[in-house]
Amino acid sequence: MSVTASIFSVVLFLAFAMAGIQKVRWNPMMSGAAEHLGFTKSAYQRIGMLEIAGAIGVIVGVAANGSSFWGVLNEAAAAGLALSMLLAMIMHIRKGDNAKMFAPALVLGVIALLELILRAS
Repeated sequence: MSVTASIFSVVLFLAFAMAGIQKVRWNPMMSGAAEHLGFTKSAYQRIGMLEIAGAIGVIVGVAANGSSFWGVLNEAAAAGLALSMLLAMIMHIRKGDNAKMFAPALVLGVIALLELILRAS
C-alpha cells in the first residue's frame, strides 16, 4: 500500500473515531446536529458507533496485503465510510443546508474514496 493511502487511513481513523465518540457521548453540538437532521438520540449514537467501527476497520488494515482478511476489512471499512458520507451529504441537502454544512462530509468521503483507490492500485 502506498504511503499516501496509509496517511489517508490515519486521517480517516482520527476523524471518524473522534466524530463517533462525540456522537456516542452525546456532545451538545452533536445533539443539535441530530435534531436538525431529524435523528433521535439513540439513532445518532448508533451512527457514532458505526463511525467508530469504520475507523477501527480502516486502521487495522493499514499494513495488510490487499487480499488478506485485514486488507479486505480496510477496503470494506473505507467503502462504508465513503457511503456514510454520501448519505450525510444527501441528508444535509434535503434539509436545505448550504455547502458549508456538508463540506466536512464531502471532504471525508473523497478521502475515503481516494484511500480505497490508492489501496487497490
